[in-house]
Order: sequence, then C-alpha cells, then structure tokens
Amino acid sequence: MTIKTLLSVIAIAFFILAIQSCVTHYFRSNYKDANSLIHETNNIQTKPYLKAHLKNGDVCILKDSWGVDTITNILTGNGTKYNFNRAKVFEGSISILIDSVAIFETNTKIVKPEAGRITALSILAGLDVVVGLICLANPKACFGSCPTFYINENDNFHYADAEGFTNAISPSMEYYDIDALNNADLTQNSFSITMKNEALETHCVNEVKLLAYPRKQGERVYHSPYNDFYLCENNYPLTKAKGNEGDITSLMKIEDKHERFSFSDANNLSSKEEILLTFDNVYNADDLGLIFNFRQTLMTTYLFYSAMGYMGDNVGDIFAILETDQEMRNKFDATTKELGQIDIYSWNEQINGWEIENGIYETGPIAINKQFIPLKNLSFNSTVKLKLVLNKGLWRIDYVALTNIKEKVKPIEIAPGSILNKGKPDNTALSEITDPGKHLISMPGSEYKFNFTLPNPDTDYELFLYSKGYYLEWMREHWIKDKDLLKLKQMVDNPKKYLRDEAKSYKQYESVMEQVFWNSKIDTKTFSYYEN
Repeated sequence: MTIKTLLSVIAIAFFILAIQSCVTHYFRSNYKDANSLIHETNNIQTKPYLKAHLKNGDVCILKDSWGVDTITNILTGNGTKYNFNRAKVFEGSISILIDSVAIFETNTKIVKPEAGRITALSILAGLDVVVGLICLANPKACFGSCPTFYINENDNFHYADAEGFTNAISPSMEYYDIDALNNADLTQNSFSITMKNEALETHCVNEVKLLAYPRKQGERVYHSPYNDFYLCENNYPLTKAKGNEGDITSLMKIEDKHERFSFSDANNLSSKEEILLTFDNVYNADDLGLIFNFRQTLMTTYLFYSAMGYMGDNVGDIFAILETDQEMRNKFDATTKELGQIDIYSWNEQINGWEIENGIYETGPIAINKQFIPLKNLSFNSTVKLKLVLNKGLWRIDYVALTNIKEKVKPIEIAPGSILNKGKPDNTALSEITDPGKHLISMPGSEYKFNFTLPNPDTDYELFLYSKGYYLEWMREHWIKDKDLLKLKQMVDNPKKYLRDEAKSYKQYESVMEQVFWNSKIDTKTFSYYEN
C-alpha cells in the first residue's frame, strides 16, 4: 500500500481510457454491465461471478458456478468470452487453462482446496460489506498490510516486529524482503515468530526463513538497504537533533517507539524538510555507520487506496495489463521519485559544506525498519554532523545512533522446522513454505506460527526475517464511487501536479487516519475468512 507499488498499476490507466474511447456496442451493453455486477455486492440480485483476464487480452466471465480439474489444471463453467476489444465472441460452456490467466476477479469467497491457484490470482470484490464496516465512514483510512510478523503474537497492537514484501501488489511483482528483528539475547536454541493476515487482502507467501549471525557481548549486526550485513561495536548516542519545530533530540535518541514525525504540507504533498543531527564524543573515527530506525506515515496508504478507487470496476483490467506488460510495470516510479527517499548528508570540514552520503527508503507504516548506512565522506575531530532531507509528512523516525563497523559478514539461513496454524500443526503449510514452486495462501484472519531451531544453544544470534511473496488487495465497494481513470493517469503523467492538487484532500484524512487505521485491524483470534 505504498506510492512505489501503486504506480505499478496507475501507469497503465491510459490503456483503459483508450479502450473506452473506441469500444463497440458490446462493451457498453454487455461487458461493462457484467463487470459492474461483480462489484455491486449490496444488490440482493447479485450472483457469483468469476472473471478471468487472459494473458492474450481476452476476458471470460463465468456465472453462478465453476470447477477446476486438478489433473489437467483446467477451469470450466458457463459464461461469456470477450476479445481484446471487449466485443462478445462466445457464450456458453467455457474451458480455461489456468496457466493462461493473468488475474482473476470474483465477488464470492473461494474456499475449495482445488481452487487454490484461483485464490492466488484473485482480486476479491466487495467483500468488505462483511468484515469492513468500521471503514465505511473513512474508506481510505482502513487498515491494510502485507504479512505482519510478531515475536510475541499477543503483543504489539500498533507495531509488528516485521512487515513482509510491502511493494509486491501482484504476482509479477513478487520479491523478497529482509527485516531486522532487533531480538533480545537468546537463551535457548529455539525461536518462533507468528505471521498474521490482519487486512482485507490475499497473501501468497513463497518463503519464510531466519537469517542468523553469532554476536558477542557488545556486538550487533546491522542490515543495509543493499542487503549487506555488518558486524559492529560501540555506540555513539545522539547529542542533538533539530527540526523545523525545534529541538527533537528526545524523540530520536532512544529506541522507545516515541517517533518524530511531521504533518504534511497543506499545499503540496511533496514538500521537503530538513533535520540536523549532532553526535559528540565520537572517539573512534574508523568505519563509522548510521543506525536508523524508521517507518512511513499513512500518506502512502491513502494514495494507494485513492489509486484503487480511481480504477473502479476496471481494477481487474488494469492489473491484468500490469501482469502481462513489463514496460508498463517499469513506469511505476514517477510519484515515488517525486516524494523521494530520506537523503543523508555529512558535514565535511575540509570543504566547509555538506556531502551526500546515501539515501534510505523502506515502504510500509506498520513495522519499524531497523537499517544501517555506512558513512564514507566524514571529515571531523570528535563531533559528527549529519543532515536528513526528507518529504514532509511521510516519515516517522524512532532512533538514530552511530557505531563502528568491524567487518562485513554473511548470516546463515534457517528454514522453519514446523508451522502451527492457529495452534495446530500444519504439515501442508510447511511443505508449501519450503517448496520454491508453491505458495502458502493466507486469507484475512489467518495466523501461522513458524518454529525454528538455531544451530548452537550456547550462542547468541542477531536475527533477521526473510520473507518472499506477493499480495492482492481486495477491492472495496466504497472505493468504486471514486472511479476516475483520468485522475489515475495524472498520477503517472504529472505527479507534481497531482500531489499539489491532492494535498487538501489528504489533510481531511490525516488527523483521523491513525485511529481508523488501527481500529479496523482484523483480530486473528476471533475472525477467520473460512468461517464467515
């Protein structure tokens, strides 16, 4: 649910506009009407639909019932087929090879085991009328998250220990993510972490494993944005931090989850601000690096949900193009570049000026990211001065400190030994998560506990979580009324103007989003997709 991910889909809005400007009678009277019915779940006349967007551009809409032959991997049912231009070409019994499908849409639950591959490719439409009532007043503030991970599944209502593959909003965008767990000293060789689905999303998880490296007293291991790992020692606390509002040292000096953040510019969502950092008494100048704990605000969540709303009932068409066109997927970063990363500068006494060190970026408003930036351009005596340049209203910063790098290291990989599904052993889930060709499908309310065995019971380890997969956001019925493909197109073609134009609208949500967001989180102890 981020700026970076939403642009993967909004870049293709112009294609849908092109279709709608030259469509035939069939599109207006048949395809468009059937398409709308999928999303009209408050209509008691609505029947179950399954819409298959084929990789060649055709679309098949199956009505009432369908089935899957697990041997031939073929989906069959009665319905209508439309060609690339959305002209009706066939009506009756249809057989579809699932491997030929880019994405599905449906307005009904998919719960049969043999339909697992359909579930893993399906955007579910309108099911928020069942479980999303708290979001009706503020639909753009409703809770959303890719898989969330908890060391203690009963803690951290407002914070997860890790948040997996936040940018992977469709199968073609699957990737892996690494999160530092910031774990306390280990006293035994067993470790567990719980993965939850707390949102209206389908999570398709390909792999979950631990990365571990031994540490001695006084040592820590940190992870960089480029997936390098550094064994470090010493800690130089922040002496002073100054933002536009004045002294903010107390908010950034201690890892206490009391974060420094700012509110957005009411006239431009891409406005920048600066934070000045000072570290005194740095007695070892060798190989310094910056420890940086941060996450995003809900700005990117709002923008992603806005984009989904602009897609309206064309959401499946847009995602299908995203799945089949690499060039379209490559056009996703216009607004991301406009909002930007957190740029880090160091003061160089020799040139009497600031030098760029690096930038840092991680999507997601749930888990605090704990990352590390080696500093290369420092020139100082015992005081280090750094400057952060960042988008106003986009970032929450919990902690910064300096440390010395001892060496670059490589952690070992540990696969889970067992998985519990809401407290019960699940060997099927274990086989799915350890087989690279399979996915563990996690629906809203799901809760899986991964159990690991560390190699040496007498060794303390720094732990990181590796997760790989993708997720599919469910289409909220209350987003449909915001359908505006021209607005969607503007997010890519003219992001500067869009972020200026949208600033006042976001301001109306900014003050209430936090409360609505967290209060609409699904309780995995009481809710299950398969039981409702």
